Amino acid sequence: MSAQVVLICGGRGTRWPGRPAGVPKSMMTLGGERLAGRLWRQLRRLHTSAAPPVVVCAAGSAVVHAFASAAMPSAIVVEQAAPDGVANAIRLALPHLRGDALVVLGDVVLDGTLAAPPPAAPALVIWRAAPAEVTAQNFGVRLDGEGAPIGVVEKPADPTGLVCGLGLYWLTREVIAGFGAAPVNPATGEREITAALAGALRSTRFGAWEFAGRYVNVNTAADLAAAEAAL
Repeated sequence: MSAQVVLICGGRGTRWPGRPAGVPKSMMTLGGERLAGRLWRQLRRLHTSAAPPVVVCAAGSAVVHAFASAAMPSAIVVEQAAPDGVANAIRLALPHLRGDALVVLGDVVLDGTLAAPPPAAPALVIWRAAPAEVTAQNFGVRLDGEGAPIGVVEKPADPTGLVCGLGLYWLTREVIAGFGAAPVNPATGEREITAALAGALRSTRFGAWEFAGRYVNVNTAADLAAAEAAL
């Protein structure tokens, strides 16, 4: 396996009242360490490509540039000119990819392990042991009889029969290129990652990469407090 790590550190923290202006969630600290820095420390062993890691951030995000310079000096930093969703942010890394990419949302907290060896790309990272309420807060993945993902549901009202999908995506360049066809959500004006994955699943067979442990998608102050309490 040869993989490039891609960290998505976009956003400006505007959807979290009381957050400092211009500071994305990936730059918040947990135990004195930025969330994105914690992820890079945990996952850098999986970066086996001779090509550098890629960090995607909002245009003019000085805090992310400073972080990358200090923590990931070899990384290529790519700016997203205007908010257009995670699917588009991932596509911005495409010119810098030399093979498969482990794409990681910078505002998640991992306390566990990914199964080794990984499956062939593309694959979705899944957490079978996730509580139902956690699946409902993230996205559900429907598996076929062979354990391969065949569908995704954003924040499912009823997670019965679904496993929890995490904010890590093991993707090929071809799959990422196809994200440009993802529909724009009229409510947000963004190409959402779940819609992009749903489209990819219709034309490409994905594998499942198992995660075991604990996972928190940090969307609110309560999420961050829960992660701090758990760790």
